[in-house]
Amino acid sequence: IFFDDGAAVANGSLKSVVQDMIRQKISHGRAIPASSSVLTPSNSDLTRAPFDLYHTLSKDNSIIVRSDRDIFYPKRLNDGAMIQIFEDYGPVDSSLFLEAHGFAPHENPNNCASISGSFFLRRIIATGRYDENADLVLRALKNLHLIHPKVMEFEALENVCVKQNLEVVDDGLHVGVKPASDSIALASLLLGDSDIMIESFESESFFALRDKCIAAIRSGDTERMEIRCARYPGSGRIVRQALRTAAGRAIANFEDEGDTEEKLLVQFKQAELQDRDRLVLALRFRLEERKILTLISSQDELDPSLDSVKNKSMSLENLDKKLIAFASFVESLALPLNKIEPKVVGNGMRFGAFATTDIELDSPYISLPANLAIDVSTAQADLDETSDLAALLRKYSDMNNPQHNDGFDVLVLFLLHERFILREQSRWWPYLDLLPSVDELSAYHPIFFQEKEIDRYLAGSDVRRLILRYQQRATERHTALSSDLDANLVLGSNIILDKRKFFWATAILDSRSIWWKGKRHLAPLLDLVNADVSGRAHKTGIEDSDDMTWKAAVTRASRHVQKGEQVFENYAQPNYLLFTYHGFILDNNPNDCALLDGLSINRNDPGAKFAHQFQSTAPTFCIRDLSSVKELQEFLAVKHGVDDARSYLVQVLEERVARLTEAMDTDIHTDRTTLPRVRFMRQIVKNDLTHLLHALNVESSIPHS
Repeated sequence: IFFDDGAAVANGSLKSVVQDMIRQKISHGRAIPASSSVLTPSNSDLTRAPFDLYHTLSKDNSIIVRSDRDIFYPKRLNDGAMIQIFEDYGPVDSSLFLEAHGFAPHENPNNCASISGSFFLRRIIATGRYDENADLVLRALKNLHLIHPKVMEFEALENVCVKQNLEVVDDGLHVGVKPASDSIALASLLLGDSDIMIESFESESFFALRDKCIAAIRSGDTERMEIRCARYPGSGRIVRQALRTAAGRAIANFEDEGDTEEKLLVQFKQAELQDRDRLVLALRFRLEERKILTLISSQDELDPSLDSVKNKSMSLENLDKKLIAFASFVESLALPLNKIEPKVVGNGMRFGAFATTDIELDSPYISLPANLAIDVSTAQADLDETSDLAALLRKYSDMNNPQHNDGFDVLVLFLLHERFILREQSRWWPYLDLLPSVDELSAYHPIFFQEKEIDRYLAGSDVRRLILRYQQRATERHTALSSDLDANLVLGSNIILDKRKFFWATAILDSRSIWWKGKRHLAPLLDLVNADVSGRAHKTGIEDSDDMTWKAAVTRASRHVQKGEQVFENYAQPNYLLFTYHGFILDNNPNDCALLDGLSINRNDPGAKFAHQFQSTAPTFCIRDLSSVKELQEFLAVKHGVDDARSYLVQVLEERVARLTEAMDTDIHTDRTTLPRVRFMRQIVKNDLTHLLHALNVESSIPHS
């Protein structure tokens, strides 16, 4: 039981430790390394370890099977006693066990009950009879790719399998994609029970939502349909209510056919007495499904408001303590050149860098030798080459593999190891301890935001999709790394499987990396320099000192700074990039623009053969002035195979203006008490509308081709 000479029980009695281990069932279903982490309570942020993590192919093609849990084997075992080994087959419902293995597990938390799609509608759609709302639902489902494009009549939704916690199986496997939930939300709005919908909203709100959905479908704008028909305010609550109602209808349907739960129980007991094993198995499966339907139909609504998200900031006293340790750390680095010092700023910025002497425009104010920044090289430099961590980082720093060229995976793994395992023993701890914690970062960085929050506050803006794609890429990267056995063995599954910790490391790299010589670096002290919109764009590059005594990464001032003033740098980025990767926006940002996304040249387009003229067949556009509008028009001209794409240009711009105008016409109000993240998102929507309206005005000044 005990590792590291009993260190695991230093703070508790033997009895309490054993009780904890028994109560937790030794982290059932997760690979936890042999360390004190086996005593850590179960963490809901942990991603389930994939089945193949415990079943690996060796170089000689033999299969190694690893235990997915710790097993206590007493030294003294009574004669005839056995310790049976079990495996968790993963998140599969009982139907798979029944079909493939011939048994149905008791109390399977991943079991689900099948609900017919017809139970989500208030009435049966009459075959062959025109129904305007049914026609609108069909049009929307096709546009949103939620139904086969060749379906000619809408009759019912697809059947769904629902767990007792109202989770729909295989729904939301990708960030921003929820086929079952979106279909139910759409059908509920146009074909569901009006009484239930009106109870969930004020009657005026319900009818307003329905009218906006109908207008969106008639506009033909797919993005607008998704927001207004599937992701409208309160759609999550409506989907849950629809699932409860549909489960109740499924039970009522069984009972109308005489297939009551009481009857099933009688049959089950008789089958047991008669040793009819197959019938017992079938009846147990049906009873479990009926139990799930009953639990679903009787659940109370628990939908915490988005406004319950709170800012999580550290006390100034704690910040001061961390700052003192960091200042000492910076002093120990003996930087060749340094004219700044860290101070607590507050007002959402936490820390800033302040000039210790006057700094002239374009003069260097900090230099960092190669060994004083965290990058792919320094992450491996101090490691024992024979260590498991060194081998893991070498594996991911293979420069022959284009996937690892920027060193992102190496740095993520290194950050997780230093911040959550080595902690105070890490060389970089004073710097890492100064960085925002997981909780602090999750309060403002979009990588952590819930989809419903993004859908609500960024409705109408293409930034919504940008953030969802960013979250999906991070999720895919986490899935890949957490499926690596070596990463689990080196870091421990309680670290690598923790999605929030992984997102923390990802967000730290995306928000704080400073680039020189084509590579990313974390630069202690330099990354405390905050952003504003003055001066030239920030630039850091490798330079030699005047006396040639040192070579380092040097940052030169973009403006004059007096002693004692805070130093700022101009990131020269539009607000949508600042928000997506840093979590803030800047007022009066001269580099701001409206992100225009979602256009592409497809193989059936008239201009498909000329697509090679562009770096991407699905480019993004930064719309803010005449030149950016011209660039968009040139793309549309190639896509549609025309000389003058003015009509297509106006259509694209007007479509987005309509989305944004509708998004601004909501009951979402912001003031000083509103969370900064909400204010930022609403400001992005407002600024997008301003930029696109301006683009429509300047469009008329573009000369005809």
